[in-house]
Amino acid sequence: MIEIQTKIHDKFSIEFKVGFSGRDDAKMDYFDVNSWIFIPNGLYINKNTYSKDRFYTDMKSNIRLITPSFSLSQMVEGDDAPIKHVLDSLNDINEFEFQLKLFGSIFKSSIRDESAAIIHEKDESALSQRCAKYISDSQRVMQSYRAIYDKIDHNNESALAKFRFTDEFISHQMQIQTMKIVKVLQHLQGAQDTTKVLIDSLKKETDYKISKGYSHVIINDDANNRKLVNHHSKLKKYIESALFLNVSTTQDGQAVKQISFSLAAGLAMMVYLLVTTLFQKYLGNYPNLIFFILVIFYILKDRIKELTRWMFAYQLKDKYYDNKTIISIKNNHVGILKEGMDFISEDKVPDEVMKLRGRTRLEVENKLLDEKIILYRKRVEIDNKTLRNQYNYEFKGINDIIRYHVNYLTKKADNPETLIDCLDENDNVQTIKAERVYTLHIVLQFKWEDQIEYKDFHVNVTRNGITSIN
Repeated sequence: MIEIQTKIHDKFSIEFKVGFSGRDDAKMDYFDVNSWIFIPNGLYINKNTYSKDRFYTDMKSNIRLITPSFSLSQMVEGDDAPIKHVLDSLNDINEFEFQLKLFGSIFKSSIRDESAAIIHEKDESALSQRCAKYISDSQRVMQSYRAIYDKIDHNNESALAKFRFTDEFISHQMQIQTMKIVKVLQHLQGAQDTTKVLIDSLKKETDYKISKGYSHVIINDDANNRKLVNHHSKLKKYIESALFLNVSTTQDGQAVKQISFSLAAGLAMMVYLLVTTLFQKYLGNYPNLIFFILVIFYILKDRIKELTRWMFAYQLKDKYYDNKTIISIKNNHVGILKEGMDFISEDKVPDEVMKLRGRTRLEVENKLLDEKIILYRKRVEIDNKTLRNQYNYEFKGINDIIRYHVNYLTKKADNPETLIDCLDENDNVQTIKAERVYTLHIVLQFKWEDQIEYKDFHVNVTRNGITSIN
C-alpha cells in the first residue's frame, strides 16, 4: 500500500512523505505515483524556462526504511524489544552504534505517536489515564536505556560517546513531545493536576541534561539556543542515518537510447548513400549537378538523423524514465526507483485529474488560465524478501521523503502585496493591502496491485514563499 503525509517543510519547500509498504506474502511489489503540477501562467514557467535539470534540482528525495512500529511499553518488553537488541550488540562497536541509532529512531516515532493520540483524545477521564501511562512508559524506556551505561566498557570512549549521543537525542524528543501535550492541557479545565505532573517530568529531564552536560534551552540566551538548534539538527541526522538506504542513480534506459540513436545515425547514412548511388547512376553525365545535389543531401543527412533520433526518443519516452535509482542495504539490492518529468498539454491529462483540479476544459477558461502542466512520474519496485531479511527487525517497506523547493518557481512573481482603494462605511476612500497569491494545484495518483487512489493539494505561494497548503 501507499501512504502519504504532506506539510510545509520551510518557507520555500513542501515535503511529501510517501510510504511504500509491501505485502507479507509477495516477493516483489510494484508501485506507481503520478503527479500533475498545474502552474499559474503568471509565474512564467514553461519547458523553455524550466529544464529537467532545474526540476530535479528542486525535487530532492531521501529514501529510507520505514521505522519499525513499537509502542513505548513494547520498547522494553519481550525478546524482540529494541532494548534487548542494544544489549545484545555490546561487544560489536559497529552493531552497537547501529542499534543505538535504531533505538533512538524508534523512540522518536513511538513517543510522537503517543503524544499525538493524547492531544486528540476527547474523553477527559481517558486523557488523564493516557497521560499517566505516557509518563510511566517514557520514564521506564529512558531508565532502561540509561541502565546500559554501566554495562559498557568505560575504556571504550567511542562506545560511550555514541551512547551519550542517543541518550541526549531521546531526552530531547521526550521534552519536545511532552511540551506539545502541556500546551494543549493548559487550556483545558480540570487538567491542572495532569499538567503539573507533566511539567514536573519536564523539569526533572532538564536537570538530568544539565547534570550530563547536554545542550538545553536557556531563556534570553540567544547564543546558547542558536547552538542548541544547530546541534540537535546534526544529532537528528546522525540518529536517523541508520534508516537511510544506499542509492545509486543513473539515467534510465541509457543502453536502449544509445542503440536507438546509433540506428538513427545509420538510417541517415543509408539514405545518403542510396541517394548518392542513384544520382551517380542516372546523372553521371552531369557532374556539376550531382555535386550540387549531394551537398544538399549531405546537409539534410544531419537533419534526417536528428529527426529520426527525436522519433525514437518520443517512442521511448513512455517506456523509460529520466533517472533510475538502485536501492541497496549492505550491497544487497532491495529495490529500484525510476522517475521522469515532462511538460504535457492539457489534452494528455486524464479526466479524473481534471475533475480534481476543479475546472472544465472550456476554451475560454483555458485561455484565461493558460496553466502549464508538469507530469512527474515515479515507479518503485521493492524486493520484500531481501528487504526483510537484512536485520533483526522486519522492515515493512521504504519511505520516500520528497522536498519540492518552489523558490525558483516564484522568482518572477509580482509583489506579494498590492494596494486597493475602496469606500469605507462612511463613504470615505480607504486604501487597503491585499495579498497577491499564486496557487499551485498538485494532483497525485497512486497505483499498486489493482488499487488506484487520488489526492489533491493546493499550495498557495507568494514571492516571499509558501503561505499555506490544503
